[in-house]
Amino acid sequence: MKQKLIMLLLGLICSLSVQSQEMHFAVISDVHVMDSSLLVREGKAFEDYVSHDRKMLKESSEILDDLIGKLIAERPAFVLLTGDLTKDGEEVSHRYVANCLNRLKAEGILTLVIPGNHDVNNPHAVAFNGDTTERVRTVSAEEFAGIYAPFGYADAIARDTASLSYIYAINDTLRILALDACKYEENDFEQNVCHHDGRIKTATMDFIRSQIQEAHDKGIRVLGMMHHGIVEHWKYQNRVIPGYLVDDWERTTDEFSELGLEIVFTGHSHAQDVTLRKKGKRMIYDIETGSPVSYPSPYRLVTLRENTLDIRSRFIENIPDYTGDLLFPEYAKTFLETGVYNVIMGMLSDKLPDEVKDLAAKTLAHYMVVSYRGDEQMTDDNRKEIKRIAKLIRKHSFMQSKVFTAVSRSLLTDLTPADNDVMIEMRNRKH
Repeated sequence: MKQKLIMLLLGLICSLSVQSQEMHFAVISDVHVMDSSLLVREGKAFEDYVSHDRKMLKESSEILDDLIGKLIAERPAFVLLTGDLTKDGEEVSHRYVANCLNRLKAEGILTLVIPGNHDVNNPHAVAFNGDTTERVRTVSAEEFAGIYAPFGYADAIARDTASLSYIYAINDTLRILALDACKYEENDFEQNVCHHDGRIKTATMDFIRSQIQEAHDKGIRVLGMMHHGIVEHWKYQNRVIPGYLVDDWERTTDEFSELGLEIVFTGHSHAQDVTLRKKGKRMIYDIETGSPVSYPSPYRLVTLRENTLDIRSRFIENIPDYTGDLLFPEYAKTFLETGVYNVIMGMLSDKLPDEVKDLAAKTLAHYMVVSYRGDEQMTDDNRKEIKRIAKLIRKHSFMQSKVFTAVSRSLLTDLTPADNDVMIEMRNRKH
């Protein structure tokens, strides 16, 4: 009896020990807040902008407010926000986001941020006034770090001198490597150019090497976060829509993997997708989180247990002041599909008759929306539809027919593993 009691106590102690090692955190991305003051007066300027966009900008501040409330209810230990905090780097929008994040801070929930391609030194920072736009103040890299000092920058244990990258110690066993791959130094106000592509600078890679090596020498796990993707999320992605992965992504990702970095949380594409790249026995996961201002308005809840990441996705189903005729998810889906359709129409060849062009654009837009939701699957009906439309296109453009077929199939072919709810096993980092 005594021996059984001892065994029960030991089992209870082990159980409590495992539970104490659990860590819960959340991941959000691309909140793209446009402060309400920037819509001075509705009119053609704003209508033209959103008609070719995928972001619910008018609702963006309310969506973030609602998301913050949901995160407070979930009580994660910390939140990772992987870039594109604002519509286009407007200082007033950054101030709004920082105030929202202060609500989390007041509840004892740490938030770590990193900039996205929209957030710094952006010539597209404008206010909309009827038929016209007028530039408003954007922020420099230094000002970004100042505004978000309480959200990673002030308490980082090390900062990169060549970028806004830093490393943050969550505790004695876990560090977050926050990586800035944006090209805001190359933005051009005279030409009105804002670069959406990204790269890892040579000096920043040196910083990455030293920080990962130091952490791993101490048996400390490192999780990465950055805005740009590091692995293709669908076949031909980087050829069809370049700029959503870092430059020279294969070499960069292989170096990350060789350094022992296994997990990087990303954003940028507004889609829910998890994919991995293997090299020998090493592998690295790119865990991309969609945008709350684009259908399906997701965020992720993650539990870290020893060497396991348990990732669960949640979706914003409504916001308090929404009064549309459609349910909010259907409104978000329609908004996204319309914006993507208009963009694709501008990309398709004028050789195509209007009715064929319209059909191809509607179909591709729908497939893109399906891929945004994640865990996409191609059906027999999809295969027949792709073949039928490709045949119509081929009568006018053989090349456009090939591209349509390749992109359609790629969008509906989900690369492993699952996208929304998935368990990932990592290597042991203990000595």
